[in-house]
Amino acid sequence: MKRLLFAAILIFASIAAFSQDDEYQKFLEQRKKQMQEKSEANKQKISDMSQEYKDYVDRMNAEFADFVAKQWELFDEFKKQQLSYSQPKIEEAPVAVNTVEEQDVVTEESKEIKYVEEAELPAVTEAVKVAYEGKDNDNYELKTRLDKNGAVDLPVKEYVEEKPAPITYGTEIKLNFYGRQVPLHVSQKLKAKSNGIDEKNVANYFTNIAKNREETKALWDELTGVVDEFGLNEWGYFCLLRSLSEKLFTNIDDRVLFCFYMLRNEGNFKTRVARGKNSDKLTLLIALDNSKEVYSYTFFQFKDDESGTKKVKYYTVYGGGKANEAVYSYDFCKQDADKREMKLDFTKNLNMGACDVTRTVHLTKKRSVTLPYNKAHMAYLNDVPMTVFPIYFVNPIAIEAQQVLQDNFSEMRDQYTPTQFIQMLLHFVQTGFEYKTDDDQFGYEKYFYPEEVIGYPYCDCEDRSAMFAWLVQKYTNAKVIGLQYEGHVATAVWFGDDANVKGDGFMYGGKKYYVCDPTYINASIGMTMPQFKGKTPKIIKLRK
Repeated sequence: MKRLLFAAILIFASIAAFSQDDEYQKFLEQRKKQMQEKSEANKQKISDMSQEYKDYVDRMNAEFADFVAKQWELFDEFKKQQLSYSQPKIEEAPVAVNTVEEQDVVTEESKEIKYVEEAELPAVTEAVKVAYEGKDNDNYELKTRLDKNGAVDLPVKEYVEEKPAPITYGTEIKLNFYGRQVPLHVSQKLKAKSNGIDEKNVANYFTNIAKNREETKALWDELTGVVDEFGLNEWGYFCLLRSLSEKLFTNIDDRVLFCFYMLRNEGNFKTRVARGKNSDKLTLLIALDNSKEVYSYTFFQFKDDESGTKKVKYYTVYGGGKANEAVYSYDFCKQDADKREMKLDFTKNLNMGACDVTRTVHLTKKRSVTLPYNKAHMAYLNDVPMTVFPIYFVNPIAIEAQQVLQDNFSEMRDQYTPTQFIQMLLHFVQTGFEYKTDDDQFGYEKYFYPEEVIGYPYCDCEDRSAMFAWLVQKYTNAKVIGLQYEGHVATAVWFGDDANVKGDGFMYGGKKYYVCDPTYINASIGMTMPQFKGKTPKIIKLRK
């Protein structure tokens, strides 16, 4: 009997495995068909181009190659953006005493504050999971810790020539993109290598790859499809190309040149290439959104107009060089002035396949929720350059986690007015996640997106503020601002012009915002930590 049962289990397992394989093959076939259709459409687009436009593009490429072939200048004024913190954070999250009941804090609620109508969440993208081990070997990434004397820069890692991964020789390449398999089709023509890294050889590489416009356009269309499907920000283009280049080339300089050409010519990003003075290795520089501070990389400022009055920060992000070395590069290029900076904002939900991990937290004293999160999201977000707070305060958690919260909140709405609901969200973040500073958890400063608050064991003040701000803006129409003190970040909420709220608050944009501190355990609306009471914080304006 046991043998029969065991045999039945094996048969069932085989059928299940076959079914999964069958679904996977269908997925790959569908993906391949989509790519073929895009490729054919792209060929038609290029075929339909007027000869006049083709000649114009060829002329621009030739001009740029001639420009790059001239002797490069030495640029030695590399800089880094200082963290907005100047003091260390509180070591432990304090517990509030003499808390006030919610009905005594908000004695009259505003009719302006309402629940947001529940929108249908997007479908989770189909993606094949593969084993992934993150690398912590970025020789350009800057890390900083905070102590009593302020920000302290940690030593930057040296570039280590790794044993190259096996090179893919076929046209279909499967990337391991943060634990998700991404199939791409790459023409053999794009696998050509450079003959060196001096000015003339860089120019020759550019000239040769520019002849394959049809192939580079087709590849860019595939990359755009992945970026859109996965909900990546524009940094995702660089990450995909970096991963792809490591499949195509063993030499780091060839990888840099490939990424440079694709980002500049197909992506139209402000991108440049430079040669390290000491390392004698190529470095890829990208003009990351200059309207925001970026803390993860050093930057050089290059002229963006002929007069030199306008300058753009280009960040050193990839290559075999060093973060803190002078470089040789070309100066102002008129063509680059018309290109665009790379944005770090997310405009869509990250959607890199189904979540694969969960965490159970207390929503209220009597209700727990199990929130899914996505390992691929965690790995990707960890790779996105650290930047200003507003980006973190508006970024959503995984779609499946949103569904869990939406289902729970639908049941709870009748129990709370919108203002009471915000108070419940405040207590949820205060007590649902354990506090620990970045220095204690990582040894360096790291800002979290809300999904990372779920995924990491601990979080600190700006992370909790980001989670709370996102929750309030997602499920109500209340307005939120961030409050940045020396060594601490909290939030404040506008509860409506006609609300009667007691407690600490600040005027901003003609409206009164009341302190809501997600790190001050059990604190009510309007309660400020004693050490920050009476102090005026810097306002963090959020984009919604």
